[in-house]
Amino acid sequence: MLDFNSLCAIVIAILGLILSYCYIQQKWIFSDRKYPDGPWGFPVVGHLPLLGKFPPKQLMAWRKIYGDVYRIRLGSWPAIVVNGYAAVKEATLTAGDAFSGRPDFVSAQVLRSRTGDEDFAFGTFSPAYVKQRKLLAQALRMFTYTRQSFVEEIVDTAAKNLGKTLVAKFSKLAGSLADDVQFAVASIMYQILYGKSKQVDKDKHVRVIANGLEEINRFTGSGSPIDVMPWLRYVMPGKLETLRNLQCESDKIMLTEVEEHYKTFDKDNLRDITDAFLNAAEQLKQDDEGGYELTKMRMIMSLFDLQSAGIDTTQKMTLWLVLYMAAYPAVQGRVQEEIDSVVGQERPPALADKPRLVYTEAVIQEVMRIVTILPVSLPHYAIEDSKICGYHVDKDTVVILNMFSVSHEAKVWDDPDNFRPERFLTESGEINTSLLGHSLPFGLGRRRCVGEQLAKINLFILFSSLMQQCHFTLSGSADLTPIPGLVYTPENCNIMVQNRN
Repeated sequence: MLDFNSLCAIVIAILGLILSYCYIQQKWIFSDRKYPDGPWGFPVVGHLPLLGKFPPKQLMAWRKIYGDVYRIRLGSWPAIVVNGYAAVKEATLTAGDAFSGRPDFVSAQVLRSRTGDEDFAFGTFSPAYVKQRKLLAQALRMFTYTRQSFVEEIVDTAAKNLGKTLVAKFSKLAGSLADDVQFAVASIMYQILYGKSKQVDKDKHVRVIANGLEEINRFTGSGSPIDVMPWLRYVMPGKLETLRNLQCESDKIMLTEVEEHYKTFDKDNLRDITDAFLNAAEQLKQDDEGGYELTKMRMIMSLFDLQSAGIDTTQKMTLWLVLYMAAYPAVQGRVQEEIDSVVGQERPPALADKPRLVYTEAVIQEVMRIVTILPVSLPHYAIEDSKICGYHVDKDTVVILNMFSVSHEAKVWDDPDNFRPERFLTESGEINTSLLGHSLPFGLGRRRCVGEQLAKINLFILFSSLMQQCHFTLSGSADLTPIPGLVYTPENCNIMVQNRN
């Protein structure tokens, strides 16, 4: 039961939101600035009830009526939705850093409360963020290129073990592959971040990480009420505490690894990305850029973001790839024929094979495009007054990039709702690089995924290795409808896995 003071606070908050909503509607209508039009929503909740079970579909429907840029309201936050490649590019690149901020949603506040410092992915745009991103990019670039064989070996070993596990479990009885794929990807990321042969405690580490990821998905997915209506914290405080506790558990695991790396760090022997991160921080000190210090907690928060994004997106993209191969057996057969021809069965696929595994790469690109597992980007935030496509966007406005509209833009893709890997191939059978530039699974601008290159390596080797080892067959009909969240998940379809070797 709510006490009297809490009830009064909720009532006052609701009245304040209604008044704010009316004020903003009036400001947009009567201002001499050119603001975009948009659908009418509801007081307090805004357009949240109108987004439905699959928000990208509703966002696309509004685009047909209001154009590439239109306004909506997410709870107590005024927002602009940006659609299509040209408009998204303008918002992320042409406009500079005007929309590189992050709104102070409830989830960002909870993540910040763990350490008192800004989270990297969900934190605001600042000089500290720029330097933190520079460090991360430098560490990842150095480690990915100089230790490529190290990364390949880790992914290959995990992929082989995963293939054997799936065949052993699902060769006679179909089932969901989600848990096994998640553990394999978690093992890959754990070793890349903290050291080769680091053993992941499945019951402890992976489950803690997975629970934390799912909780963040629920909080930060498009249309999450508690994230954009702060007064709900008084109604359901337990959910906030659950999120915070799960992240604190994950922090403890990472703190142990980080402290060990501080004690054993050797700049002449960089064992993993954590070492590369420490080395980049040492170089930053020597460059005397000043004003920034890589504290243990900042390192933990950055590693947490790399770990979370690396596991969640790679796991779910692998599941989507397998599901599409099972749903389209002719495509699966063509991928396997190409791998058999280029690689054979005597050795595992390697990055060096990628230029010749063009159809395999086209399939990866097409599944990423048609699924668009992050159909709505993490919310951006206007840190200054600016414009998009000629429309004014006031400071402190949430900017939603509809990435689903980019990957399903009819004038670029012709038949965007059809699964057709051949669209990524030229007439001469090479990868169509011009189309790659219109597919933005990792975003654009300052907030572009910093781990893009590592993710591409992991996904290519993992998928090609599974295709080399296994044949996937659906038991029953294919359900390609995603489960909404921050990262869209496939349904738990029943799949059988046969050994190809």
